[in-house]
Amino acid sequence: MEKGSEKKDYLFDTSALISLGVINLIDLVFEMTGIIITPSVLKELEEFAKFDDAYGKASKEVIRNKEKLIVRDAGGKEPTNHIQSTDNELFYLAKEQSLTMITDDIKFSRHVDGKVDTLFSTFFLTSLVSSGHLPKEKAIDLLEKLRTLRNWRNNIIYLTMKQELERL
Repeated sequence: MEKGSEKKDYLFDTSALISLGVINLIDLVFEMTGIIITPSVLKELEEFAKFDDAYGKASKEVIRNKEKLIVRDAGGKEPTNHIQSTDNELFYLAKEQSLTMITDDIKFSRHVDGKVDTLFSTFFLTSLVSSGHLPKEKAIDLLEKLRTLRNWRNNIIYLTMKQELERL
């Protein structure tokens, strides 16, 4: 994500978009990255947007930028046990189009591990720091805010990213 470089497209699930929205990074990520979603993700965002909590506000912010979203239909479906229909759609699209999927759903990430490339939304914190778009201290503050708002406590997403940011 170097300044002036071509945008790379990623496939996002609802959880990742909400995470980036609650820490007010969604606009910067839109500038740096092509955000691909499925119609089901858009529907989930619209459901969250009905509420006036942090997740609802984050969803509204993503929807406000709807014209920047790349909405792709998954076409066919390859059934995958133990994951929801929206996640199944995302998995199929990622596999068929060789897209890296951005998710904050640890269970989903484990189920598709080795079948498609996945990253957590916090990947953008290190990318933004490395590219000079975000100071390291601000990224650490945003990670702490995300930890609180997403109720992550000491989960793998938080712990891994904290280590990565501290190494930068």
